[in-house]
Amino acid sequence: MSASVPGAEGVRVRVTRDLGLFDVTMAAIGAMVGAAIFLLVGPTFRVAGPLTFVSTASAAAAALLAGLAYAELGSRRAGESGGAYAWVSAVLPTPSGFLTGWLSWGAHIAASALGALGLGVFFVELVRPTAAILGPVPLEARYVAVGVLLVSAGLHFARIHTSARTLGRVTLVRVLFIAGVVGIGVASFVLRGGTQGTGPVARSPSLLSLAVGAGIFFIAFQGFETIAQLSDHLKQPERNVPRGILLAVGGCLVLYVVFFVAILGNAPTGSLSGWPDCAACGPNSVDLVFASVSNFVLGEPWALEVFLIVGIVSMFGALNANLTSGIKTSVNMARDGLLPRVLAQVRGREVPPAAVAATTGVAAILLVLSLEIIAILVALAFLLLFAFVHAALIVQRSREGRMPMGFHMPLVPALPVLAIALNLAIGFSLWQYPGGLGLAATILGTLWVAAGLIFHWFAGGRERLHRAPSPVRSDVASVLTTTEDVVELERYRVFLPLRTFEDVDLVGFGARVAQARHGELSLLHVVEIPRNLPPKAIRFRYVDNRIRGLQKLAQIGERLGVDTRAVVKIGYKTYEIILDTAKEEAVNLLVLGWRGGRLEGERRILGSNIDYLIENAPYDLVVYKTKGLLHPLKRIVVLMSPIWALEGIDDLALIAAEEDRPVIEILSLARDLAEAEQLKGGVAEFLQRCHTMGLEVEHKILYATAWESVALQESAGASLLMLRATSPGGLRKFALSPVEDRIVKLARCPVLILRPGAS
Repeated sequence: MSASVPGAEGVRVRVTRDLGLFDVTMAAIGAMVGAAIFLLVGPTFRVAGPLTFVSTASAAAAALLAGLAYAELGSRRAGESGGAYAWVSAVLPTPSGFLTGWLSWGAHIAASALGALGLGVFFVELVRPTAAILGPVPLEARYVAVGVLLVSAGLHFARIHTSARTLGRVTLVRVLFIAGVVGIGVASFVLRGGTQGTGPVARSPSLLSLAVGAGIFFIAFQGFETIAQLSDHLKQPERNVPRGILLAVGGCLVLYVVFFVAILGNAPTGSLSGWPDCAACGPNSVDLVFASVSNFVLGEPWALEVFLIVGIVSMFGALNANLTSGIKTSVNMARDGLLPRVLAQVRGREVPPAAVAATTGVAAILLVLSLEIIAILVALAFLLLFAFVHAALIVQRSREGRMPMGFHMPLVPALPVLAIALNLAIGFSLWQYPGGLGLAATILGTLWVAAGLIFHWFAGGRERLHRAPSPVRSDVASVLTTTEDVVELERYRVFLPLRTFEDVDLVGFGARVAQARHGELSLLHVVEIPRNLPPKAIRFRYVDNRIRGLQKLAQIGERLGVDTRAVVKIGYKTYEIILDTAKEEAVNLLVLGWRGGRLEGERRILGSNIDYLIENAPYDLVVYKTKGLLHPLKRIVVLMSPIWALEGIDDLALIAAEEDRPVIEILSLARDLAEAEQLKGGVAEFLQRCHTMGLEVEHKILYATAWESVALQESAGASLLMLRATSPGGLRKFALSPVEDRIVKLARCPVLILRPGAS
């Protein structure tokens, strides 16, 4: 046996790594290009004035420094989910871990509220354009925001989530639309000859103005934390985490700079002149983007409508991303005992209702605040959160030194210390945001931190202060396998994805095929979780039951002397995990079991997961309905016709008959004598093979055109009905034909269908 293949007792448990560099980069950009770019151009100019572009670059620099720390910690702790909360909890003393999680939860709640309120503003402007520019946020926008939050929460409860791969493509389309609108804006600015723009200023901006501007726009770069939260599903995280962060921050910086040029360069004449006392520098500066887009020379009259629609779609995507991140953080903390346990309970709904309700409810409460106050709350939380991450990196590097491989943040500890100082300086400057909004946000942020620390103190924080710090790990994390198995790709491999653990006949068949081909047997069970839950939310007992079930089935292959690989994978989409695993292991034969039960009116034969596999797996595939299978087998019927060939199914019939040695009946269906003679010639070799093996075999020819009804009638008393499917052609070349579909559904005996893959 191969040394790399576990025995029956060696079931591997893995979190699926099905995301690539493009997927996580687009996920981060999708979270970044949300409310901030559409809502905070005006507020940033209001405080930074001529230094707006410098403030944007400063915000990007602070985010990039945090990104470098995330990149190294993501490389060091590639197999750990939870992002900053998990890293800080594992390295810094109590209550640093709690405070990091509390800040992350609050930041994502506030970011969700900002996205919802911004979406409400854009929606109201789209359906009821206002004549007055730079007006207050209408009350209707807050009602829309509440409705949007409820819709998002409903989608989480209903488990309606789009895969990260699909979201990546959607994000790319969104960015291209934004780039198109921005391109029109830049072209409009050029056509005007640069006559519009910021204009003269009443006084020069100070360093404090630059810092406040950087702080208010800082949240436009915070979405890269999404990459850290997805790192446990990322392929080669030690390489792709730093690459994704750098690509996301750098790409967004370029987009934002051009966006600022398009908006500020097309602002109405005189609206930006005389900073800080300009017309657009008042309390309603958020609406500056509407005024500027309406002023585009090109693209009228549809430029503003397109911009509003793109903004609505972008903010809804960012809202969902932030809400999901907030729910994950609260569940992680609840599972670790740092928040009430009720937040981690799914109560049979496969989603944590309390966590969804709490996250959405607090976000809804924040909707009474102004957009600027909510934005400052988000910035303060993330600035302090990233300071903890830098501190964790310093401690981690001092304990373990520089890793031989992976990403390394340069100039440690000097650069992280500088980043901490920069974050704190920007954070402290935000209380100076005009109109008392900065002070109000600072007070609210302080109250949030104080409330968290008070709760932590009375919920067990006092005891934790006297205990040695230890990594926060879940029960499931203790059984996860982080190393990859060595797969001998040149060997024949039979692959069985299993939903339950009772179908020993299915596993026995797969093991005998692997034995006959001198190959390996690979067993897989997928634990599917909602996208708003982290893997550690799964109960250990639940996973342990799956491990024991696979151990029992793996023994079937071991008893036959077949190398057997058994894996439990935790992930989001069952059919994607199965296809990815089959591709990684270079599978030759995929065996799908069906216990029966679906009738007419339901989609295809096996349900959406296995139907998808039938139609998309490019290799040989067997559908085996084992319901009613009795041993010993007495009679196997093999269907043959001008469209149902014997090639491939003949080998499987001999393997199925090897143990019980039943009678094999070849039922040839022909329309006329010519077809019958052709079928006789095709079956001669198989008859000889049966005689050589000492098996009793019969060849029966029936003349008919209604092959389906004849096949069902003739196989009624058989132990097993077998046939090789034919491709319907076209885009569904791997699907079963309608006749084969009905035979599997309606046959009164067990059925095995071979669907050949690509040659």
